[in-house]
Amino acid sequence: MIVGNLTRLRNPQAGIARTRRNRPRRKRPSQSQKRHIPPAAGSTVQVNQSLLDCQDVPAQLHRVDHQAMQPSESVPPSDVPGKSDVEEGDPGRRNLEEGRNPWMDPASPAFDPTMLTHVSRRAMATEFAAILPAHQAHSIEAAVDALEQLDSLEADWTIYRGTSEVSRINQHAASRPVVVSQRTFALIERSIHWSQITEGAFDITAGPLIEAWGFTRRQGRKPSEGEIAEAMQRVGYQQLELTAEQRSIRFRRPGMSINLGAIGKGQALDTLAESLRQRGIHDFLLHGGNSSVIAAGDQTPGSGLGWAVGLSHPTKPKRRLKGIWLRDMALATSGSGKQFFHHRGRRFGHVIDPRTGYPAGDLLALTVLMPSAADADACATGLFVDGSTRIHQLQQQPWLPPVILMKPGERQDSVEIESLGEIRWCEPSIPVDDSPVSDSSVDDSNVD
Repeated sequence: MIVGNLTRLRNPQAGIARTRRNRPRRKRPSQSQKRHIPPAAGSTVQVNQSLLDCQDVPAQLHRVDHQAMQPSESVPPSDVPGKSDVEEGDPGRRNLEEGRNPWMDPASPAFDPTMLTHVSRRAMATEFAAILPAHQAHSIEAAVDALEQLDSLEADWTIYRGTSEVSRINQHAASRPVVVSQRTFALIERSIHWSQITEGAFDITAGPLIEAWGFTRRQGRKPSEGEIAEAMQRVGYQQLELTAEQRSIRFRRPGMSINLGAIGKGQALDTLAESLRQRGIHDFLLHGGNSSVIAAGDQTPGSGLGWAVGLSHPTKPKRRLKGIWLRDMALATSGSGKQFFHHRGRRFGHVIDPRTGYPAGDLLALTVLMPSAADADACATGLFVDGSTRIHQLQQQPWLPPVILMKPGERQDSVEIESLGEIRWCEPSIPVDDSPVSDSSVDDSNVD
């Protein structure tokens, strides 16, 4: 789903469960697409019917554009889909006439256990989504409320607004301590913790190097050795001075900057997940740009399986390679499948090793599984920078999570997949085309 590295896989019990991007629709919904769902500015809802079929066919989609409906607007009974199929006196008929949705009510004959409700919101330059199984579809308002927190988080952590807390740090921390909110200070502390664990492979001060390589403006270029050396003088998490009592941050060198992009999405998902749990919702899937995922509970109630999540080809996201079960766990994928450029026949990706100043790693992509999405984001970035040799050296470290490595194969566009740690693989895991896949290096002892 990251950079196109993860796609939702079909669930053997619930049919195909595929996440699709849902953008606001300008034209009026057709009769078959109308739903009575409370509006919320900036969010969209998609109800996705999973098909009870093993074939890889598109799911039937029913979408709602929250912005297209006013708070006082309701759907007339004659316009509600399914009314003609409900007999007089049936509980589903009563739900319809009272403005409720029978496909969300397990007691109704119209209830469909394979329906998924997809609520999305644009933030942090990507699309966030909350996906609810059929038995939690009544919790749409809670999902919308959770996603609305993204605006506040982005306002604090973005580098693209001069008023954000991160921008204030970058503007003033070289000359004086900058006091920030508790959640921003805690996130910076967590970032430094992962910098220490990964020995600098993950570093939120790497911004000058990303700028030198042109990736901040998405205009990749190869800098000179002098430009890299100059940028390196302004990089190093060790040069961040934090004072917990005042919640302040100061730079020990001029010209430094921080960027929380490699951990902020994960922290945002952790925040949204906690919000849903506080509302009594324990079965859901959240993702931010498909690269960071939290799966809670089960898609099919009582199954104990969790959610089926697919791993896609690192550079060709429509090709599905493998699938895993994810339950009460976060997943993060790091890779350079979308942001890269070629220079003199060599490919340069956007993930920079802060210790060398050059694009990192021998992997196409790397996925980790951890309880926290923020930790997974930081860990995945650091391990991707380290590369496969260093990862194998770390196998005895207690902090190393289950990890899936994707390496280039011998043939063009082929991928070799290796796993370390306990991974619950989905079966069958069939590529959606004939893309060569090698999993001979997968350690079967780690597969449930």
